[in-house]
Amino acid sequence: MKQICFCLLFCGLTFNSFAKESTSASDAIVKVAASKPASTNKDTASKPIAAKELVSGIIVEITPCELNSPCGVVKDTTQKVLEAVNKGVPQNKTVNLINTAAAPQFDFNLMTRYAMGNNWKIASSEEQTQLVELFKELLIYTYSTALSKFKGAQITLTNSTINGKKSEVITQVLLPNANPNAQPIKVEYDLAKVSEDATWKAYDIKIENTSLITTYRNQFNEVIQSSKIEGLIKQLQTKVAALKAKNA
Repeated sequence: MKQICFCLLFCGLTFNSFAKESTSASDAIVKVAASKPASTNKDTASKPIAAKELVSGIIVEITPCELNSPCGVVKDTTQKVLEAVNKGVPQNKTVNLINTAAAPQFDFNLMTRYAMGNNWKIASSEEQTQLVELFKELLIYTYSTALSKFKGAQITLTNSTINGKKSEVITQVLLPNANPNAQPIKVEYDLAKVSEDATWKAYDIKIENTSLITTYRNQFNEVIQSSKIEGLIKQLQTKVAALKAKNA
């Protein structure tokens, strides 16, 4: 039986068109939950994870997530963000919280390269630097608007696998105030270790097998086809500026 830990989706990023009205990951999960039929499928955990320690009424200590392991990274980041959110972090403090607690656990360079696909090769080194920074800001500022919706979210860590320098951590998410009959949503965190000395960092999130990076790759490619790399950078700059103004 799966052991349930109450925590926060540590990277509730955006499934949105950066050039259109934004939809946060929390909204995406809500929509999936509303349309998802009851399921009897069970994840087969190649590395079982069990909740052990109760802290302030919230189960956050998970074994056998060793320190600095992929599931350890998910657990540690989740715990830091959860504690702040459950205390009611002010909206104007959320970006700082994400920058200090969550952002260091992401490889934004790898995320941007994957989101750009083959278009990464045609971007100049200066454009690549701009794209990484803009994509990072886009994700961070979008995430900051979704944090409060995950206060008290129920998450079950069901599977953690490592294959060479890549890893998957599978969770089941049940949002707070969900319908009693609501089904949990499968959320997968993909992590990579770019070298033997590097730490595990997340580079993609999949909600019910829908990839964050693939979603952005399709959007980026559409813009590049019509407006080239310069047009993509301009659209990202516009979107990020709007998000910063909203968060101010």
